[in-house]
Amino acid sequence: MLTKEELKEIMNIDFPSSIPRQKYVEKILSWINRKEIIIIKGIRRSGKTHIMYQLMRKLPKSNTFYVNFDDFRFDKYLNTDLLEEILNLRNPKKKAYFFLDEIQRIKGFEKWLRTHYDRETNVKFIIGGSTISLLSKDMGTVLTGRNISFTVYPLSYEEFKQFTNKPLSNFLEFGGFPEAVLENNEVRKRELLEQYTSDIIARDILDKYKLDNPMQLKALIKFFLVNPGVRISANRLASQLGIHKDTAQKYISYVIDSFLIFEVPFFSYSAKTKYIASRAPKYYIIDNGLHTIASIKKNQSKLYENAAAIHLKRNKKEIMYWLDEAEIDFIYEKTAIQITSTDKIPKREIEAFTKFEKRHKGFEKLIVNPSNKANNEVNLIPIKEFLKEPKS
Repeated sequence: MLTKEELKEIMNIDFPSSIPRQKYVEKILSWINRKEIIIIKGIRRSGKTHIMYQLMRKLPKSNTFYVNFDDFRFDKYLNTDLLEEILNLRNPKKKAYFFLDEIQRIKGFEKWLRTHYDRETNVKFIIGGSTISLLSKDMGTVLTGRNISFTVYPLSYEEFKQFTNKPLSNFLEFGGFPEAVLENNEVRKRELLEQYTSDIIARDILDKYKLDNPMQLKALIKFFLVNPGVRISANRLASQLGIHKDTAQKYISYVIDSFLIFEVPFFSYSAKTKYIASRAPKYYIIDNGLHTIASIKKNQSKLYENAAAIHLKRNKKEIMYWLDEAEIDFIYEKTAIQITSTDKIPKREIEAFTKFEKRHKGFEKLIVNPSNKANNEVNLIPIKEFLKEPKS
């Protein structure tokens, strides 16, 4: 086991300054004095660690601790004994704050957290990780009712404008990963995004699941990165990639768990209709930059649609799509949305609304496009306005 001095040396980090992610910091801080364990999760390189740093600067330095279990010096000691040693660094007479990053690497951490959550009155745990299922399937119930979760996304367009004066076109093409946004050299920007993709595949999927044929998984991920908004079933995907349908379904769940992609189901008031095989879900990727570096040719239409999907997902909209002779890109609450990357609205977009309205009444019809030239049939909103964050 590591000595106390060795632990302190590993944990002695000179936190770099960074541009505040104020929306996240304020929301998380509102829970800092409550007992619940705070979970901060999101795709790798989205800025979770810097948000933790920004939170720590607002807490008493002497009894606040940050540990990143991805540090190679912990590799031989990843067990709950290590967590006990870290906990013993605190001054028990004062409130202690423990930021435990990538804690999913420690087997059984959930029971350890529950034990100390139930027993300790002067300790606050803030944990972070790069997978949706940060809590294991077998033990997730251990912390039910004892945690509050926050998902960190790459920069929104509003945050992007705080980080840089680059135009909207840059955000749509290269996305919102903070370090990539701040990189001005396009070659290095692309290299960063390629490295992110490799790291996510290696560390959040392959290391976790030990697949026999990683090339099949990489082919599946490449397919999704090149085709954001694709509507496809596991059966059809399996056929295209030459793998078993069960393997395809399993791989899709792994990629969703890593935050690389997310699913948008078919819109229906009937659960039976929503999930039948002919109503395959659509899949979008978590950042436009990952599409750009995976594709040979830029597709402006896909960039617009994917950016809109991320925006709605980030703002916790339960988004769906509709398809029956015509397609509606997104349905949420009582709004039907079409996304187009041209100012001249294609006739099919208007016709789709007409067909949808015959089946479903009372929906606001909205088209997102580059500008807001007048149209008497639907509401138009420019992409810049659509991507604004709602006032909380």
